[in-house]
Amino acid sequence: MNLKYKFQRGVSLVEGMTAAGVLGIAITVFMTLQSYQERDFANLRKFDKAAYAVELMFEELAAVYNPVAAQYGNPQVFEDTTAGASLKVKGLAQLPGDGDQIIIEGVGGKYEITDSTDFDDDNNTTLSLERSDVPDDTPNKNMASDATANSPITFISNAEGSLDPYNDLDMTKFEDPVYIASKTNLKVRADLDNWGALLKKHLGPARTGDKRLIEVEDIERDVPVDKDNDGVTDQVDGVDVYETVKKKQVTIIIKQDKIQEKFRRLFLAGT
Repeated sequence: MNLKYKFQRGVSLVEGMTAAGVLGIAITVFMTLQSYQERDFANLRKFDKAAYAVELMFEELAAVYNPVAAQYGNPQVFEDTTAGASLKVKGLAQLPGDGDQIIIEGVGGKYEITDSTDFDDDNNTTLSLERSDVPDDTPNKNMASDATANSPITFISNAEGSLDPYNDLDMTKFEDPVYIASKTNLKVRADLDNWGALLKKHLGPARTGDKRLIEVEDIERDVPVDKDNDGVTDQVDGVDVYETVKKKQVTIIIKQDKIQEKFRRLFLAGT
């Protein structure tokens, strides 16, 4: 007998089946990972395209934004008024727009104008108001307290020129008739239709859990003062001088599958 072959053994059936099973599992894991990677790469390519759509949205919001609210004259409270949902106003040179927001001296809170009557013979109008600085599900949105005759009224934003109506705009619902009808601002409604369709084109139809959302908030930033433009912060008694600047921060959130991106822009003086 040739000793060269005496001690050689073949692979048993059990060993062969085990090896084949391990190889099969490895191939399955590899194919699954490759499938996930291909899906993630596809989503990333979609996000690259969506980024151009988001940039267009920011440009259109910049064209809308006008931070200096029109005052329509010298508006004042017409007479002592018990806290409620309407207020008679004098001193307006023209009727304000629905969606304009005001504050009333001596009355806490901010208020959105939801309707206004035509001017009477003395150029007075009655505004329908809804408190805008409280959550949407607040049961009582009347004025926080009574208003006093001749108290000044200040417009803090106009529906035409304000970014506030875009807050919480859900672009996944751009084809939902009920949601569309809830947007009283016609410009917002038109932008919802255009932007929702644009994102659908780049990302495909929204699925459960996806986000295509706009958030708008007021923020304050301390900015160094440099009145002589010498590149050095001005000082008083050796202390740097800062001024507080109010800005609008717009965040556009895009989420698809497990990928989420937040695009953010600050708006100041229409820029």
